[in-house]
Amino acid sequence: MVVLHVKLAPPAAAAATAAASSPMQDVDEETEFLYECAASAVVADVAAALGALAGLQAAILSLCRRLRARCAGAMGELERALDEAEAYASKEQVQRNRFLSPRALREHIKNIEKKCANTLQEPLEALSLQESSSDNKHERIQIWWAGKELAMDQKLSDYIGVNDKTKIVVRLIEARDEC
Repeated sequence: MVVLHVKLAPPAAAAATAAASSPMQDVDEETEFLYECAASAVVADVAAALGALAGLQAAILSLCRRLRARCAGAMGELERALDEAEAYASKEQVQRNRFLSPRALREHIKNIEKKCANTLQEPLEALSLQESSSDNKHERIQIWWAGKELAMDQKLSDYIGVNDKTKIVVRLIEARDEC
């Protein structure tokens, strides 16, 4: 299996000078994770999986940040659930050579929702903390490796070869429509 060390580009990657002054740049530059796939995988399938994982990771980190700001001083089970979710979704998992699981990320979100309802006696919807689905945000992902955009209709092996014991660092960039 090929290991992809995925780094997310800042939202304004196309306009690097604008991104330098963006407060969200710090959050997005910190976003990294590991993903494992076959060298024979189609780039479009890999991009879809990476986009979904990136969306879940961003949702957890954002939810934890907003809940901590909104519910400062929340103690006990909610605080523990937030700590566990942040630790699982953090870039430190890359340093420990651990892969993110979409199932585990969804379980952390459900756990936070449950603890929030129990601790605060309110569902997330009542606190206005639930974001709209982030699936659309990562719908038009581009994968870059070695300074080149990977074509969606190609296989990963067309770029990195057929060796399944390869580890590469790729950058995800959200494609934007320029008007």
